[in-house]
Amino acid sequence: MRYGEILITDKEISSTKIEEKIDDDMVLKSKSPKLFYFLIQAFLSFGENLGYQYLPIFTRRLGASEIQMGLLTAVNNVAKTIFQPSFGKMSDKYGRKIFMLTGAMIATASAITITFASSVVQVIISVTFNAFGLSILFPAWQGAIADYTEGSKRGGFMGRILGVSYIYISVSLMTYVFIVPLLGFSEINQFRLIIGMAGLNFGLVSIMSWLFIDLREKSLGISQDSIFMPLKDKNYRTFLKVILFWWFFMSLAWSYFPLVISDVIMASPIEVSYIAISATIIQASASYFLADYIDKFGEKISISIGFLSFTAVPLTFAFASEWWHLIPAQMISGIGIGFGFTALRSYIIEIGGADRAGNYQGVYQLLWGLTTFSGSFLGGVILELVIAFVGDISTALTYMLLIIAGLRFSSNIVIFKYLPKPISSLK
Repeated sequence: MRYGEILITDKEISSTKIEEKIDDDMVLKSKSPKLFYFLIQAFLSFGENLGYQYLPIFTRRLGASEIQMGLLTAVNNVAKTIFQPSFGKMSDKYGRKIFMLTGAMIATASAITITFASSVVQVIISVTFNAFGLSILFPAWQGAIADYTEGSKRGGFMGRILGVSYIYISVSLMTYVFIVPLLGFSEINQFRLIIGMAGLNFGLVSIMSWLFIDLREKSLGISQDSIFMPLKDKNYRTFLKVILFWWFFMSLAWSYFPLVISDVIMASPIEVSYIAISATIIQASASYFLADYIDKFGEKISISIGFLSFTAVPLTFAFASEWWHLIPAQMISGIGIGFGFTALRSYIIEIGGADRAGNYQGVYQLLWGLTTFSGSFLGGVILELVIAFVGDISTALTYMLLIIAGLRFSSNIVIFKYLPKPISSLK
């Protein structure tokens, strides 16, 4: 479920001065506290996930058509990913901090403009800038995690920082649900408030990035290979073919889910919050408590198990008539997001290694964006045609969601059978 899918050498410190055990075999490489990683991931996850949860419904309330809904998701995906290979490679060479700070500041400013948007066009333009900021931030952040966890198992650490971030989101949403009725806001302003909170969290990422101690020193010794060098890696190419096949069928339904919530169920912002809370609680539990199983089972098996849960999501949405009907699907998909997506992030870091983590992440995100742009936009076009044929949006959504459930299940079989182990063929 798309809106329903994340984080230092101090030049004055020698590499041998500080070595302390963290978790099982994590090595502390600088004075920057581990708390920084948990806080940055928590604030970043809030900003990103809240955009997925509320932004499509907010845009629909402003009058977006089915094609515009598909375009919103598609443009967001492309703008977020098209420049990631370049920024990822630059962060491998020049350090993570400057790119984290720049990306977070752009994301903050654009989130504020979304909050006050009054038309669909304004939202789409602001989302484009927000996604561009994240395209700078994401590969640098993934690279920072790779630097921090170099020489140790990454699955457990990734799971714990994501688990804590989902707990943070859940608590924040519970606070929102409690406070909003006291404010007397109109429904559209309730959406503006939660999107503004996402902007505030991007601002906190900016502050934490400014204080961040970079483990990746500026270096002219990093390979001058093309930004597309990872495509020379045979195992990485196979990974891309398999995982992007899966993502295409995933993205077909991304514009459908907010339409079910907005047009079929007609959920209020508070009801949307209850739906989101049910998902993030399970995501937190799955990320935190199942994290060590990623290292135990391996990324390949963990991805296969986690992603299977997404087959149930369109089935539940297809027959939902009340907002609480969606909670089972959210809880099931929470396992996929909390366990499967954590394993996927660990997989990409593992196959790229610390030196090229940003580059590998960037190439993956670029191709992911192009793939999901095609799927999201095509999904919107097909839905509009089906609506014209059957006569109403509710029936059209039911038919399409049932078809997509079958396609998702088939693509999971492909992952289980063909996904290679995260071992680079270039090493």
